[in-house]
Amino acid sequence: MMRFLLAAILVTVFVCEVDARPWRRARSGQSAGAGTVYSGGPQAVAEAKAQRAAAMRIKGHLGGGFGGGRAEGVGFSTSSAQHALNICCFTGQRPVAGSAVVRGADGWYAVKIYY
Repeated sequence: MMRFLLAAILVTVFVCEVDARPWRRARSGQSAGAGTVYSGGPQAVAEAKAQRAAAMRIKGHLGGGFGGGRAEGVGFSTSSAQHALNICCFTGQRPVAGSAVVRGADGWYAVKIYY
């Protein structure tokens, strides 16, 4: 009984740890750094986030605010800038407040900020 209880606790801790930080799976092994806050309007924030994502090769959400927007979509493509924009989260579902694409060393990084 004690072994079963210990095994159940270990599984619970492992599962909670994985679920607590799902963003780690979306990145390419590097962290954007805690406490990064983006300033300016939605277009300025989209540009800054796309630039940072490309520089750090982060293929996921960066956090740090939406510059007055309500949601963020990110996309990455090795084929084209337009493809990166097309595959951003919420594309075609929400009105766009700002968007940007930056060519990184390994492809195009797109960020859209939505109202």
